[in-house]
Amino acid sequence: MSLSTSASRSASRGASLLQCMGNTPVVEVESPDGTSCARVHLKMEEFNPGGSTKSRVALQMIEDAEASGRLRPGATLLEPTGGNTGIGLAIAAAVKGYHLTLVMPDTFSRQKMATLKALGADLVLSDHRGLGNSSHLIVAREMLRRDASLVCLDQFTNPSNPRAHYLGTGAEFVRQLPRMDYFVAGIGSGGTLSGVAQRLRDSRSRAKIVGVQPEGCDVLKGRFVPHPVQGISVGVVSAFIQPSDVHEMISVSPREAEETRAYLARSHGLFVGRSSGANVAAAFAIARRHRRGTIVATIAPDGGRSYLEPDGEGPAPAPRIVGDEPARRAAGTSTSQTGERS
Repeated sequence: MSLSTSASRSASRGASLLQCMGNTPVVEVESPDGTSCARVHLKMEEFNPGGSTKSRVALQMIEDAEASGRLRPGATLLEPTGGNTGIGLAIAAAVKGYHLTLVMPDTFSRQKMATLKALGADLVLSDHRGLGNSSHLIVAREMLRRDASLVCLDQFTNPSNPRAHYLGTGAEFVRQLPRMDYFVAGIGSGGTLSGVAQRLRDSRSRAKIVGVQPEGCDVLKGRFVPHPVQGISVGVVSAFIQPSDVHEMISVSPREAEETRAYLARSHGLFVGRSSGANVAAAFAIARRHRRGTIVATIAPDGGRSYLEPDGEGPAPAPRIVGDEPARRAAGTSTSQTGERS
């Protein structure tokens, strides 16, 4: 396993945590099919503050909103997420002094909830049984309708999302891997694939762009099925990707993703998250088609420690509001009222 970094990851003395964003390492991983296959290079995003690639997006959205005047000191941010984007926002909000309310499905793990509360975020849990997989989006929209002072940055439509990967992730890839034949990434919001792909095109790379989706989904056409691979195929058609920009889509089963995660941990010492397993499984599929000289690059959006605890089981049938009184006031509704909105 070889290692490539584009710059020292040590911050200068007195630097803010936010200045430590990016310059994550790239490691070479050998396919389980042997050394005759193409080489796969994996960018380890858990080395960002907050432990994931979404911290890049969170910081970029906040800084762009500050620059435009949309976000002013003391503002309250509201975002429908409880995953990695939520952690990134919580870190940036803590450093910059913003209030943050996160709306998250009531199926998320207690570990994630505890982490977000420790970082100062107020949590509103949405009822996934009554409102479906997009319950957190529905509740957040209602809260925004009732309180115009809330600022929602909305990673699914905000151009700062792919911009973060154009300026950061993509630029780093170009420096770390001067030649690339394939770039492989799962599609959730689509920001990673879109931003990196555009940076590659602008650097005159001829890399083919390969999207990854869970088995049974067609994310470019809006077909989604329930699956356990958090972070990809999230029930929203990406606003950032045109089907013509993607050379190929590869579907990966949950079993393939988990087997790849186990292989990486036991053979390379890389304990990565669920979507990372799917990305690498797809990269290995590309690698099997080619000989050693081909360069396949992909990304590990986060590490595996966030997935040690199962997601919440047996949630209450109505949403629960979690956190201190500011979160309740921001929600602007009681638990029973929210539950009636189906």
